[in-house]
Amino acid sequence: MDNLKLLGVTIDSKLNFTDHVSSICKKASQTIGVLVRLGNLIPTKAKLVLFKSAVLPYLTYCHLVWHFCKSSDARKLERLQERGLRAVYRDKHESYSKLLKRAELPILMNRRLQDICIPMYKLKHKLCPTYISNIFNDHNSSYFLRQSDFSNPCYNTVTYGKHSLRYLGPRLWGKLSSDVRSAKNLNTFKNKIRKCDVSSLVNDGYKGCSLGSS
Repeated sequence: MDNLKLLGVTIDSKLNFTDHVSSICKKASQTIGVLVRLGNLIPTKAKLVLFKSAVLPYLTYCHLVWHFCKSSDARKLERLQERGLRAVYRDKHESYSKLLKRAELPILMNRRLQDICIPMYKLKHKLCPTYISNIFNDHNSSYFLRQSDFSNPCYNTVTYGKHSLRYLGPRLWGKLSSDVRSAKNLNTFKNKIRKCDVSSLVNDGYKGCSLGSS
């Protein structure tokens, strides 16, 4: 069997999630088509609500599972979100960044990275079950990240090591500001992390360690 669908996520034998990304792009594209046809029939605010409730869930459902998809697939998802926002605002010329600002949304990659940081906070404060915390407790690790609460495992390959939450989670946590990491509770941390451009913290070699090859 080359593919297995589990709880709505298509898992392929190579774990590149291309089939899954293609599937969600098709579903989201159909809904965006409805927004395009609505045109001026409903207010922009209503179309934005429809986009966030009927399109965005396709693009973010279980996204920590398939975060390490091909970079070409990640770009495909970003283009789809851009297309959806252009349908909402009926604007063909505004830049993607300005459309995101109007909609008060981050790029999809940044949203995924923010969501990776949330379980790291839970791990630090022992809010996760043991079977989750054991994934990150590597007693054989050779060193610890500076200003981090987690060990950083060493891998000899990119594909079968650095393309994992076990590697990326501690790396992201170590790069967050102390103000964010020291949040007093989970809700406060979530509010702070949603305001962070986490993708800017991992630009150094990020392509090679998280998105995979295109």
